[in-house]
Amino acid sequence: MALIGTQKFAVSKWWTGKTIELLKSNRDIFSKAKMRDVRKELIAGSHVIKSIQGWMQAAQLIKSVKLGEYELTDSGRAIYDNDPKLEKSASWWAFHLNICFSERCEPYNQFFLCLDVLAKDWKPYKEVVNKIDVILEGDAKDSIESNLEGVKKMFVDDRPLAELGLIETRKNRDEGILIRLGTPKLTDEIIIHALAMTRFHKYKSRSSIDFSELLSAGLGHYLCSSPEQLRHHLRRLNQNHHWKNHFGFNEAVNIDSISFGDDCDPRKTLLELLQKGEDTWL
Repeated sequence: MALIGTQKFAVSKWWTGKTIELLKSNRDIFSKAKMRDVRKELIAGSHVIKSIQGWMQAAQLIKSVKLGEYELTDSGRAIYDNDPKLEKSASWWAFHLNICFSERCEPYNQFFLCLDVLAKDWKPYKEVVNKIDVILEGDAKDSIESNLEGVKKMFVDDRPLAELGLIETRKNRDEGILIRLGTPKLTDEIIIHALAMTRFHKYKSRSSIDFSELLSAGLGHYLCSSPEQLRHHLRRLNQNHHWKNHFGFNEAVNIDSISFGDDCDPRKTLLELLQKGEDTWL
């Protein structure tokens, strides 16, 4: 599995939107021949350009069509068509979930999976880095730390993912930077799209799964929800007639299960998120 490729840098709303705009008319903007032009357009150095490329591939907004050329994915087009300036929180929820289920998700997804989803205790950042080093021991340590540095920067200051409240950070005099899962506002559309993404990327050939399998896929961590909170959300949504064609939540004495409906399709749920999802900025 490929690393995300952040080159220690985070991306902004403007960089992401501008890159999509450029790619719509120039598929080779990331080629060596166009490096000087794209640096002028994005007002960024070559390392930042590589980082932007890495983020956008990991977020499944662009895909490689041949050496040196890229085009927008269906997800990238849908986000840009509905929010060309990437100002809506829904666009960044889609960005986040796309990375969590991307082939280039490491170590972004581990950043969430290594944090406590029950008590949401603070953890020293160095401890998280060391834990991820062990999990991804097949990759070079400096590459993991470089990528993690870019990931961490996406959750501080005015970066869009920070404004969703997914990850909280603070500084401690003795332990340095501390991090924990946040408490973001979860709308119905976010949860339904996350469920569809889980189905498509993890259980595509299945018509139903156990609730424990949903947790094993990391959905609770990606939504910053404990198992009981996630179960509560699914129980509530199951009682809403609007989502009856998306999924069913079946409760049993020992095993709860989820059955997938025809509308539990990320192409459909993405549009519902982008067009109907309410603002969840902090």
